[in-house]
Amino acid sequence: MSLTTEVRAEAAAAVETAGPGALLPLPGRLRPRALIARTIGFALLGIGVLTLPSLLSWAGPTYALAVGAVVALAVLSVSVLGWSGEISLATLAQMGMGVGILNFLQVRGVPFAAVVPIAMLASIPVSLVLGVFALRLRGVYFAIATLAFATLAQKTFFQSYLGSEGGFEKPLQRPSYLSTDKGVYYLEVATIAVIACVCYLILRSRIGTRLAALRDSEMAFAVLGHSPARYKLFTVCLAGAIATLAGTYYGILQQVVPANYFNPSLAIAYFAYAVVGGLGSVGGAIGAGLVFGSLPRYLETLSQGKLAGYDLFFAAAMALIIILWVPGGIAALGRRIWSMIEGRPR
Repeated sequence: MSLTTEVRAEAAAAVETAGPGALLPLPGRLRPRALIARTIGFALLGIGVLTLPSLLSWAGPTYALAVGAVVALAVLSVSVLGWSGEISLATLAQMGMGVGILNFLQVRGVPFAAVVPIAMLASIPVSLVLGVFALRLRGVYFAIATLAFATLAQKTFFQSYLGSEGGFEKPLQRPSYLSTDKGVYYLEVATIAVIACVCYLILRSRIGTRLAALRDSEMAFAVLGHSPARYKLFTVCLAGAIATLAGTYYGILQQVVPANYFNPSLAIAYFAYAVVGGLGSVGGAIGAGLVFGSLPRYLETLSQGKLAGYDLFFAAAMALIIILWVPGGIAALGRRIWSMIEGRPR
């Protein structure tokens, strides 16, 4: 068998066995038990998400959930890039760009409803710069390049633009419909729902199947006639848009954002959250981000500030327990439970 034939066979196998985290198209019809389970599951999920601020009011303010939703978007950004098998540590830099764009447009009187799409579009040029790294570097080398990019952005731009106190010439202002933290939370939830649906549709399309094949074998993917560069740039731009959107929401939530929040080392924590959620998983990333983003704030409130500064400690301890217990993360655990509920083989 020639080398080309072997590579083609490898590519075909990669497409057929998409690998962990990838989702292939669902069958056209579901069994009655599965249909009922999914209907009830989505209904309970929706009710739970909408009532969380009231259910957790005893533990702390809705602000904790709003921060968790921002972290969920950031972790989802990391997980999306994992579709192509790459790891980016520039998430915080792209979030910081979202805060900068928000301030720049607000000073010029642009309404917040228009800021969101503009910020996502404005993220594309920066994402293309990172995309150049992705085309030339792979694996740990790409991760180091993105970390270097984030460090340069933090040292040269954020420290001078935001300062240690997060000051602007004109403070960030919330529109009237986002005057409360609960309003910001519900906007974030609606946004996460839309983005999650888009991501699921992508994963269940031909694009998702090809991304799974690209992650498994780039050489085989190229031999089949597909362009690795095109799909890598697509995931980098999509991940960058989500991260920039997360920064925009964080800015409108906080209103005062110090430069040290965009310390590149925090991107390592976000990557760990994505791994705990199940790298490449949409639901796992959102769940992990919401838990790891909200829980430290609730613990700080319940302890009356005694546990302030220990957020990364608790996050690291939880991450270690989950990874040791379920190597595939929250997504793998969810699949196991859901398989038992639907009564299908795991």
